[in-house]
Amino acid sequence: MLFSLLPVTGQAAVLHCDIDSGGALPFSPYTRENPIAADQDIPDYSVVLSLDYAQFLPNMRLSCTSDGQEFEAPAAFDGDISLSLSAVNDAALDWTGEAQTTNNGIKLRMYIKAVAINEETLPDSYPPARMASGKRLGVEYPVINGKDDTTLVQFGAQYNASKTLYKYDKKYNFAIESMRAELIKFGWMEYGSEAVIPPGAHLTFTIDGLSGITTVDVPLGSGVYIAAPSCTLDNKHQVVDIGTLRKSGSGTFPQEGPLTRFGMDFTCSSYTSNVEFTFDDANSALMGSDTLVVHDAATNKALNGIGVGLYDSTGKAVRTGVKQNLGVGQQGKNTATFQAAIVQTAPAITDSGGNNFTGNITAKANVTITYY
Repeated sequence: MLFSLLPVTGQAAVLHCDIDSGGALPFSPYTRENPIAADQDIPDYSVVLSLDYAQFLPNMRLSCTSDGQEFEAPAAFDGDISLSLSAVNDAALDWTGEAQTTNNGIKLRMYIKAVAINEETLPDSYPPARMASGKRLGVEYPVINGKDDTTLVQFGAQYNASKTLYKYDKKYNFAIESMRAELIKFGWMEYGSEAVIPPGAHLTFTIDGLSGITTVDVPLGSGVYIAAPSCTLDNKHQVVDIGTLRKSGSGTFPQEGPLTRFGMDFTCSSYTSNVEFTFDDANSALMGSDTLVVHDAATNKALNGIGVGLYDSTGKAVRTGVKQNLGVGQQGKNTATFQAAIVQTAPAITDSGGNNFTGNITAKANVTITYY
């Protein structure tokens, strides 16, 4: 989608700048039917929603053109024009780095970087695109003071011999910029039917360098509703068969048996920024252990020299009592993947009487799901 606004006065009327966002509408997915889950008890300054560069505005093509015509510029014109962020939803930034939303407990924080510029050398021309003073290509800048932080690129005009007439061409005068955004909790959040980011949300960029004020809008889409989070395990009592261990009487211990992969299904009422699983040993109060206590399945008495290890989907050990962050939880059904294995922890596996043990074993973990 291409958006531009023409200057309205004088000879410069032929000059206009555009921002092509490629049709990105990053806030549109978070509708009333698919809200973001945000817990009221999370600390202030927590990130409620994070949209990285690929998710927010990955490819904004800034370009300026005079439609093939030359024009006279004001006497103070230095040959450069630039675009800078001036407002969000028609409200100026508050210059503390956060833009106000319709929810008093949530603000919008943004970051910007230039990812490509045209460095071609043209005859009778200023550099068609160059980084502004103090700015570097590929470096992220937090949007705190909108104009200073977001003036990344300057576009230089082509000129006649006497430098009295100037011309811009979007073939040469262009740059690619990218933005990411975060919604931050800043106090008591309001749950309800009103969108945090209103329908028709947009950023407004000001074209700087010529007389008069001209702007160009970048739409962000509608939506961004929030709701109190709710995630629950689908199966409160899950059994995992982890197979058989062939005992070893020598070597270095612990020794792990084959890994068995298993999934734990859970359902969230809405999109949830963070979901965490915590495993606790149901047969031991000890926290931070790498293995669960194992019992004889026939007598329910504890065994020595053997345990059950838990692992994440990549094979990294999961310690009891330590939260495992799974990232976001999507609205509806989700699956967390873990693995388990029998672990021989000593050369001899014995029962409570010190006798060598062979037979069926059991271990049990309590699982707590945390979401915010």
